[in-house]
Amino acid sequence: MASARDIKRRIKSVGNTKKITGTMEMVATSKMKKLQERLNQSKPYELKVNEIIKNLMNAGFATMNHPLFREVAQPSRCLILQIAGNRGLCGSYNVRVIEKTLSFKEQLESEGKDVLLYVIGKKATAFYNFTKQPMFKSALNPEDKFNFDEAARLGDELAKLFLSGEFHEIYVSYTKVFSSATQKPEIIKLFPITPEVEIDQDFLPPANMDYIFEPNPAEIFSYILPLYLKVKIFTCFLESSYSEQFARRVAMKNATDAAKEMIRELTISYNRARQDKITTEISEIVGGAAALE
Repeated sequence: MASARDIKRRIKSVGNTKKITGTMEMVATSKMKKLQERLNQSKPYELKVNEIIKNLMNAGFATMNHPLFREVAQPSRCLILQIAGNRGLCGSYNVRVIEKTLSFKEQLESEGKDVLLYVIGKKATAFYNFTKQPMFKSALNPEDKFNFDEAARLGDELAKLFLSGEFHEIYVSYTKVFSSATQKPEIIKLFPITPEVEIDQDFLPPANMDYIFEPNPAEIFSYILPLYLKVKIFTCFLESSYSEQFARRVAMKNATDAAKEMIRELTISYNRARQDKITTEISEIVGGAAALE
């Protein structure tokens, strides 16, 4: 059995760990709330962009004439943009999105397609380097610093890869926020744009067929599509960052609770060790006194 001194040292060590995990929990909570506010602010904007596109489509504009809607008869080259985190200590957040991506990659490869990964996030990049998984490109995740300008640059880069024919299909693998407490890995098709899938008709107001477009629908559509892509990518990054901070907050809370329980058990062991030591000393004193009589 460990001595009282060793147990006391252990209690101090666990207490220091508890302070660290408690602080990390508070930081993650603060970041999570800020990201939630940004999500709440961007959601109406995203829905309005979707509504405009829907109105343009219902006005009779042929979307398939636009190159970003054009599907290849037999697509053979695919790119998956995977959004993960730069750091650990967030439970299974990174693992789940990696597993989802690899599962989808295997599914595409079983259809005879060549698939490459565009990896965002240090943790995922390290994993793919370790497993020698080929990557098209990798980059750090800007996390809560991600803004519309970066979303526009990434959207332009992906659009050029699609329009040049280098890739016939481009997907985004990220963690979608279904509610403030529920997030799951999700994969959406970014190119070619498929309005039936990408634009959720159930949550949009009815399209107004009496719209008068100025200038013509084609010019509006050419302007609105880059905006749609920017908003879509921006939302994916925001939802992934929120999910990461939520997972980190839960992981740190669990670690803090576990540390508290460990300290409680160690304190009981420490008191028992002290009691045993005192009992032994008393026994020795009584025995010594009896020997002198």
